[in-house]
Amino acid sequence: MAFEADGGQAAPDFSIGSAMGAAADYVAAGGLNKAAIAKVSAETQKLVSAAKSGGFKISKEGVEPLLKAVRDMGTELTRLERQTIRLSEAPQLGDHPYGRAVAAHDHKGAAQSANSASAVLGDFKRVVMDTEEALLRASGQYEKNEHATVEALDRLKS
Repeated sequence: MAFEADGGQAAPDFSIGSAMGAAADYVAAGGLNKAAIAKVSAETQKLVSAAKSGGFKISKEGVEPLLKAVRDMGTELTRLERQTIRLSEAPQLGDHPYGRAVAAHDHKGAAQSANSASAVLGDFKRVVMDTEEALLRASGQYEKNEHATVEALDRLKS
């Protein structure tokens, strides 16, 4: 993989490894939540900023396996989001007080709270999209990709 340092500047304070490592640490410690995603997002924003300023560059050949991994993760998160749509309704556990209480608790944890599966998946998907943006910018492919996306959306509108 070919990373190019910006010769005239100090090394930027970012890395793909630190962003993904932060995510892995939180999963190992019991799962992702809003706070964990916020920390990973902060690392990813450093990567985006460095790519925008030209402080992070990568060759087109070097970026391809990283983009594939990031896009595969986006696809997997989309699949998981589709599964969590079913969580937007409280489960039917009976019309007795205990059934209603458990259903409300399950529903809150799955779809309503800030740390719900739906919220965390949505936040993590934004981190993945930001990572893709940083990689595309760093490899000089961002504008080309953005233009292709706009054209595709225009075709869908027609």
